[in-house]
Amino acid sequence: MARCLGTGHITDVGLALAGEPTLLNVWASWCAPCRQELPVLDAYAGIPEAVRVVGLDVRDRPSSAAALMRDLRIRYPSYANADNVAAALAAPPLLPLSYLVKADGTVRRLQGVLVFRDVGQIARTIAEAIGP
Repeated sequence: MARCLGTGHITDVGLALAGEPTLLNVWASWCAPCRQELPVLDAYAGIPEAVRVVGLDVRDRPSSAAALMRDLRIRYPSYANADNVAAALAAPPLLPLSYLVKADGTVRRLQGVLVFRDVGQIARTIAEAIGP
């Protein structure tokens, strides 16, 4: 369970991820590379062919995370205090991290990219991770 930074509602993140491919991004407001990547992820989330994008804020103060989301005008859902979810992903302490959660629930860490720099890079990485 985690609190949505946009609505304040407590949500079962596992249920929020169910049923369709999702780009899951683990981030924190104090992480400089995360601050660079969030607007790129938001731009990707806005294109019609994008998979759903969901953020998990970890090791952070919810007020700082919510303020950053507002300042950057990030529109995709992101959840605060999601450390337990990140721990379940066996996430190392390096941020940001991105995963593809497939519609069947399998999770794959997106390797080879530390920080997404453009929408095309995200689309290519997702297409490779989904496969044929």
